[in-house]
Amino acid sequence: MKEFDPIPEDVEENREPNIYDQYNNNNNDSIFQVNTEKVKRHRRGKNEINDRIFGCPDCDKCYLSGPALTTHRKTKHGFGNNGEKRTRGRPKKDCIIEKITNNNPQNKFIYFFTEDYRKVSNEVVDLEKIKNNLRTIFNQIHEELLPNINNVEEYHFYNLIIENWDKNEKLEKILQYNLDIIFLLYLKEFYEKVNLEYFWFMIKFIVLLREYLNNFKEGNVNKDEKNKLEYSQAFGAENVPEVFNDFLLEFMELYDYFGMDKEEIIEIILHFCFWLSAKQFTQLNISLLNNC
Repeated sequence: MKEFDPIPEDVEENREPNIYDQYNNNNNDSIFQVNTEKVKRHRRGKNEINDRIFGCPDCDKCYLSGPALTTHRKTKHGFGNNGEKRTRGRPKKDCIIEKITNNNPQNKFIYFFTEDYRKVSNEVVDLEKIKNNLRTIFNQIHEELLPNINNVEEYHFYNLIIENWDKNEKLEKILQYNLDIIFLLYLKEFYEKVNLEYFWFMIKFIVLLREYLNNFKEGNVNKDEKNKLEYSQAFGAENVPEVFNDFLLEFMELYDYFGMDKEEIIEIILHFCFWLSAKQFTQLNISLLNNC
């Protein structure tokens, strides 16, 4: 485990207070909440009339919940979700996507790459461009996060991507995959669905997440010190959703998000976590807290 000193002493003395200090003083600061278990709910039957407090203003029907009343008004009386009478004609595609996304977080994952600034363009992502981009990222974070690695050719994750990019890896025996392989599979699954600029954003996010885990999490203690595996080489993704509050508040904020947009980092964190859950790499999922 290599030593990691995020801020040199001379900078530490003169720097302005930041969210890292706030986090240390108040461990309740969080952006995400981790959903660890499903809550069993009692299903009310049709004969439970006492709880039918949602009455339809257009007829004498009553319902157990607001969504049930909304569905009734839409199907029977022609009203939309906002309570207004629907007009004739099919709504625009963009409106459909927005409503579906807002009503169901899973659909936000499905439509994630339909946003104009993310969606695929005529530019092609090829291996040579990936090499150059990884080299650029390595040079940006080398001094602070990878001081013991001399050049990008010695960087394990760089070699893993280059050597396996053109291989067709199937998601079999997924619990045996370590984080490095999972990171690679995530990038490979979506590189053809995004434009070049956003794909560079995705790679940078994955590299920074990887180095955060490797600097702040213990690797495989069964290996001798010389051949010790990094966290991302030794472990899978089961507990990764639990680290994202610290990743954002302790690490990314401290380095001014490495020039990346904070809101978009939050978006891709949510997307990555949903993908992990969908692929069964983890049983955990996260959502934004209401006050964020």
